[in-house]
Amino acid sequence: MNIKQLAKDPLAQLSAGLSGIIALLNPEVFLALFDALLASGPQIFSVVSVSALTLPQVLPPTSPAEWGVVAAAVLFIGYLLQQVIANLDRAT
Repeated sequence: MNIKQLAKDPLAQLSAGLSGIIALLNPEVFLALFDALLASGPQIFSVVSVSALTLPQVLPPTSPAEWGVVAAAVLFIGYLLQQVIANLDRAT
């Protein structure tokens, strides 16, 4: 999906509109979420890189080693998402 397709997506338009309304009505919440996402930058980058670069090379898994890589990636992504959620909870 490229940027033009994303801009035409109704769900993306709805979420952008709601984000804009929240930012106008309560900028403190928007700034807190932005700070939390900024603090979670390394975790977000790691989740994206593992899911986009590592997992496609071993999906679908055919050997026990590939199943191990997939299991480790799922655990790692879960741990990183937990860190991102903790940063969001601290910020709000």
